[in-house]
Amino acid sequence: MNVLVVAAHPDDEALGCGGAVLAHGAAGDRVDVVFLTSGELGLATYPVDDARRVREGEATQAAAVLGFTRVDFRRLPDGSLSDDIAALTSEVGALLDGVDLVYAPHPDDDHPDHAAVARAVAGVTGTEALGYELWTPIARPDRLVDISEHMERKLEAVRCYRCQLEYWPYDRAVEGLNAYRGALFEGVAYAEAFALAAG
Repeated sequence: MNVLVVAAHPDDEALGCGGAVLAHGAAGDRVDVVFLTSGELGLATYPVDDARRVREGEATQAAAVLGFTRVDFRRLPDGSLSDDIAALTSEVGALLDGVDLVYAPHPDDDHPDHAAVARAVAGVTGTEALGYELWTPIARPDRLVDISEHMERKLEAVRCYRCQLEYWPYDRAVEGLNAYRGALFEGVAYAEAFALAAG
């Protein structure tokens, strides 16, 4: 199976579906990731080129932990993905040739960039899509994936994003969210939740 993770920013992939990515890898699937922006606004006090260098460097380290086959940085402007949904849909659509399953933020995420990516993926027909949780939890998950055996490695990937962990304890937050999903809905230690999207 060919799987593509579409991330608005570096760290979205590790937080939202890092466990599922590791499970796909363990099953022998090919998994690629595309970062539409380099998350430069996450280091707003840095010059843009320096911020991109730091964020992309951390993303490359996390990608090695998660076992992605290919890493693609598109360098679209951070914070502006919702400005032209038609153009974004075209950009995303060009990436999906030969892809069997795509992961992207779920459509009800409150972050404008995340929501824009969800809309763009939904606008492309012919590919199964699963929406992952980031800023806004999924109200009614359609699918839960047991990631208990992969949680430690997922957290290792999340912790590659050192510049972001200086501001927010994302590792603690996602561990709690995945424990909640696992314990309450699956009866396992950790799970990731997804929303089905008709791609």
